[in-house]
Amino acid sequence: MNYKLFYDSATGALHTLYVGWSYKVTAAAILTLLLHKHAVLFYAFSLLVFLDCLTKWIAIARDYLIEQGQHEPTLLQAFCAIPAARNAGEIKSDVMKHRFLGKISVYLLCVMAAASADLIMVELFKPAWAVNTIVGYLTCTELLSIIENLNEAGVEAASGLMAVIAKKRG
Repeated sequence: MNYKLFYDSATGALHTLYVGWSYKVTAAAILTLLLHKHAVLFYAFSLLVFLDCLTKWIAIARDYLIEQGQHEPTLLQAFCAIPAARNAGEIKSDVMKHRFLGKISVYLLCVMAAASADLIMVELFKPAWAVNTIVGYLTCTELLSIIENLNEAGVEAASGLMAVIAKKRG
């Protein structure tokens, strides 16, 4: 074995690792925070709430198109009519912004309270159940709201889905 070559390779690798170590550590810390399971849950909840708002906008835009005399607008037509409905004052950004931020805030409070309850249960040597229950309930509630909005937007398949989700939720 060529020990000189091995030594040169090892010191070269260490030098490469050392160069920019502060940036590498910072990037690793940020990625760890961004990809932590709680962060991913937050992203998923945020996406659900955003989809709820978007489908509500689509339903409002569909109603706007019907008021304008269009008969049975499609989902795509309703989606494309969102700016027109917004300009007409049917969709108000402030209301939707507060609705989005309010929901996320309430969801975070509920999940943090459930996490605290689970921590207490674990300390008492009892099974933790609160986070799973709260997260499951909030997820089903948002999903049902999205499906209800799609139903209002004229998506026929949504009515059957509403019945299935409502049955699973109850």
